[in-house]
Amino acid sequence: MKKYKVLSPNLTSPFQNFIYEIGKEYICDDFDESDKECSRGFYATDLEGIIYSFRPDRKVFEVEMYGKEKRFSQFKHRWEKQKIIREIPENELKELLKECEVGYNIYEACYPINPFLTPIKEVTEKEIELLKKWASVRESFRDSLSDSVRESGRDLFSDSVRDSLRDSLRDSLSDSVMDPVWYSVKDSVWDSIEASIWNPVWDSVRDSVWDSVWNSVWASVWAYTSSLFPTEGKNTFQPCIDLWKLGFVPSFDGEIWRLHAGVKAEVVYTMEEK
Repeated sequence: MKKYKVLSPNLTSPFQNFIYEIGKEYICDDFDESDKECSRGFYATDLEGIIYSFRPDRKVFEVEMYGKEKRFSQFKHRWEKQKIIREIPENELKELLKECEVGYNIYEACYPINPFLTPIKEVTEKEIELLKKWASVRESFRDSLSDSVRESGRDLFSDSVRDSLRDSLRDSLSDSVMDPVWYSVKDSVWDSIEASIWNPVWDSVRDSVWDSVWNSVWASVWAYTSSLFPTEGKNTFQPCIDLWKLGFVPSFDGEIWRLHAGVKAEVVYTMEEK
């Protein structure tokens, strides 16, 4: 049975640190048929399951799985026997992901758009209007958090406030997306986006401005993530999504909104908070 397995480029398992060989048959003599999810056996998935462990520094391999088996979810499926057939070339993997119909954009979940790799464009009235709309959307979330932040004495840019903002955004998205799809893959998709996009985007913006804008940049990453899921009606975060796909990342320090663009996350537009 043909399946897919995510490994490091040298064929090392990212979870067990076991090094595989292409073409070699592996047999688990004490295969665990119990309901324990992480146990003895060899793991692989259909294409939709690779999002659980796929990261920018890992590769996807085609494998043959056979013998006894135990399936838990689209992310967890183990077999008694396994043989790694070949590495899937990146261009082939991308085409497979584009054709994979799983209820959300699994291609961009694995290969998210980095707005700073988009050539810098002139800021027009279109981008300015999108920024104003995003400022209005984000202000409504910020206001909903302000009272609890003040009562607790927490810093507006602390980790706990970021978590609260994330939860507010996630709850809002959860009200509009197709629940079965969202709840089954949301954590895996976010882990992939965070590994691929959050760190490089944040590092670029931080070099361009300063640490106090990170909360707003984080919100932009989450807004983009929401675009990977189908929604009923208009996505609340669409202004930020449109900016992201046009190659602009908004940041806000409490007084000034900025648009960053290009490989150095240059500030290409500023707007005072009214």
